[in-house]
Amino acid sequence: MEDLSLAALKALILANQMLTVGLVSFLISAVVVWRHWENVSYFLIRVWHSLPLIGTVARLARKPASVDGDGWINHEVTLSNVYYREYKKHLKGTDAYNASLDYLAKAGEAGRSPRPAWVLALVLVLVLVEAMGFAYVLAGWMNMDASTNDRHLLAAATALLLAVASAFLAEVAGHSLHHNSLIARARHWWQGEEPSKRSRTLKANKAINLEDSFSDSDKPDYEQLLARLKDVNSNVSRKFVWLIVCASFVACMAVGAFVVRSATLDSIETEMVNNMRAETTAQHDSSMSSPFDLPEESQAINNEAEEATIEDKMQAIREASLTTYVMLSLIYIAIQGISIWLASKYHFAGTHSKTAWRLTHEYATAEEMLDAMDQQRTAIASHADDKLRRLQTLLSSRDHTNSAVLGALEGEKSARRNFLAFIERPSTVPSKVAPQATPAAQAEVAPAVQPAVAQAETEVLSTTDAPSQAGPSVKAADFHDVTGLPEESLAAASRALGVDEAQLRDIREQQMALKTLGLFPAKQSA
Repeated sequence: MEDLSLAALKALILANQMLTVGLVSFLISAVVVWRHWENVSYFLIRVWHSLPLIGTVARLARKPASVDGDGWINHEVTLSNVYYREYKKHLKGTDAYNASLDYLAKAGEAGRSPRPAWVLALVLVLVLVEAMGFAYVLAGWMNMDASTNDRHLLAAATALLLAVASAFLAEVAGHSLHHNSLIARARHWWQGEEPSKRSRTLKANKAINLEDSFSDSDKPDYEQLLARLKDVNSNVSRKFVWLIVCASFVACMAVGAFVVRSATLDSIETEMVNNMRAETTAQHDSSMSSPFDLPEESQAINNEAEEATIEDKMQAIREASLTTYVMLSLIYIAIQGISIWLASKYHFAGTHSKTAWRLTHEYATAEEMLDAMDQQRTAIASHADDKLRRLQTLLSSRDHTNSAVLGALEGEKSARRNFLAFIERPSTVPSKVAPQATPAAQAEVAPAVQPAVAQAETEVLSTTDAPSQAGPSVKAADFHDVTGLPEESLAAASRALGVDEAQLRDIREQQMALKTLGLFPAKQSA
């Protein structure tokens, strides 16, 4: 690596193709994982649960088990809680969708979106361009005592560090720019309000949660905006610290690069002038032996002409070089300006704006969101049931000294403990505890039939409560075999069999679990 040039960089890449391909692949994979981290993390959780010997299911099955007051084995609760955390993320309704739209509108960010992939790729390209530019500047001045390769590697590392610092400062400066624009908008609205209606001083109110977005609809628009804006100071004033730091850094880098390039040019000029004069002297010495020597006056005039030619040539080179260096510094400033603008355009200054955007950007209507959420919940429940059945199978294959655990692992009792049943547990969702009817009904541990008052009240509960309430009236082991019934036929089959669709789905899942354990279909001879 004799010099730092595009040819040398290309040669280095070709000489280390596997390393280059691996590094580029790693960077692309890292970006993809970062963009889809929620899906990736959930997939990794499922994989970790399924691993033999060291997986969560395998390790829980080897630990001592116990039964809680609801009849659930402690390991089942531990496993179900993991999936319930994912399940709750998709328990959003129409109100949440509308509240998210309202939050974005009041925060002044209804038309914004996070940074797309092409913008991220553009920023990375700009960082690399800046790093290459800095490397060319620093290559000749980094630790002159080091070898050429070491000096170039040190210059490349320093240049990359400076480029990353430039990108970081541009990012935070862009965020400050967008934040300041919202502060200025709130102040403009406040100043445009009639003095008799507005407060004497502008101040930030208590932050509004996403689900409570409609609670301040009666307040002025500037108060709504400030209640959703994060990092608002007591004076509700704009912040210029990061903008000043970024501007100072960019100015220092632009001027410093120009100064270093100018010093390099002086060194090059001195070497070029010495070479030109040496060539002229050699030519003059060779002509001394000629019988046709010029007179001293003519020789002096000739030397002056050659010096003038050298000066003119160096002046032209210097002017062209300095103009190029100025343009390079302006290009660096332009790159920083573009980075700041992109950071400002694709940034959410609202406390919950990004969450609100995630909830609404993929769906055209609230109904579309509800359908998607239902599909996600169904998938999560299926994943959880699969892991629960594996855990129950492993627990059944072990010897237990706890009679309560042995009783809980009996076929029908074990089959009833699926993920939907876990969700309906009073200890899981306290707000869904069965309504209180009479003291006598409350005293019963596991009533088979609720009093008439409780039955009337349960009709207003959501359909997700139906399986847990109607389940005891129909035993899955004695019901028709519905394990092969597809999801799209559940509604028609529920009407034909005279049972609720949710209850029929629960019966199907119980029968599938019993079939896995070898307990379904039930043997009539028994």
